[in-house]
Amino acid sequence: MKKIISYILFIVFGISAVFNILFLFNKINEILLQAGFIILILIVFIISLLGIIIKNVRKEDAVSINIITPAKEIGVPYIFMLITWLVTYFIAVILK
Repeated sequence: MKKIISYILFIVFGISAVFNILFLFNKINEILLQAGFIILILIVFIISLLGIIIKNVRKEDAVSINIITPAKEIGVPYIFMLITWLVTYFIAVILK
């Protein structure tokens, strides 16, 4: 289950990064850029909520599924995707 969640986050960060890049090249408008960010936040919220639910069901002391899980599961590609998203998002917000 952690691998599935990891790949979902990887894909969502990738899609959002593509929206950011398209916005920087004036291929999409600001509404689609915001929609990509809202989808990202919604998916992160759902995954975090899922981690809390699993923690309560299994009676564990710590949340075992969070946004850092993909870094452990996927590794360097996830970190590269996260950095790409961060850079493109902040460039899109600051420059546009």
